[in-house]
Amino acid sequence: MKTLMFRMLAAFSVVLALSGCDSSSSEISSTSPVKDLSQLSPSDPMLKSIYERSCKTCHGLGTPAIPQTGDIEAWEPRMAQGMDTLLDHVINGYGGMPPLGMCMDCDADQFESLIEFMAKGSD
Repeated sequence: MKTLMFRMLAAFSVVLALSGCDSSSSEISSTSPVKDLSQLSPSDPMLKSIYERSCKTCHGLGTPAIPQTGDIEAWEPRMAQGMDTLLDHVINGYGGMPPLGMCMDCDADQFESLIEFMAKGSD
């Protein structure tokens, strides 16, 4: 039974991963204080692990129309909405972002830390 549940969860994750980086949700800024945004990652080992497996695919590899980690200009209007709104978007999904942002075992504090990291490009 556990194997079946694992396979179902894995299949679900693959489907979400393939659909999770919808490029129609927003525009990406062409300006950023960091030259290679794909090299950014949190310094905390736990957050780094979560970021690498759940966030980086869309927010760290240059996916068009998605705010990239460290692109302060692209994150500014999102951060202006307030953390409660951003947490709601992560938890429930928003636009092309899947619910829980591909991190089924993250809690609200981890999501908040990851949002802040991606918005600034540093912790």
